[in-house]
Amino acid sequence: MKKNKKEIKPLNCEEAVTRFNDFMDNNLKGKSREELVKHISECRHCFDRLEFEQLLKSKVQQISSRSIGTKNKSLVNRIEKIIASL
Repeated sequence: MKKNKKEIKPLNCEEAVTRFNDFMDNNLKGKSREELVKHISECRHCFDRLEFEQLLKSKVQQISSRSIGTKNKSLVNRIEKIIASL
C-alpha cells in the first residue's frame, strides 16, 4: 500500500543546523522546510540556537543598515562571515 503523504524524515541536530541560514532567508521550501520545522519543534537545543542566530542576524542587519563609518562596515563583514560559517 502506497502512502499519499510525503514522509518527513527525522533530522539530527547537525543536519538541522546546516539548514538554518536557508530557513532564515526563506529559501528552504517543501519537504526540507517541513523536516526542519519538525526538528526544531521537538529539539529545545536547536530551537534555542535558531532563535539566537535569528536575533544575531537581525542585529547585524541593523548595524549594516546604519552604515556609520568604515570601521562598522569592516565589523559587519566579519560578523557576516562568522554567521555564514555556523
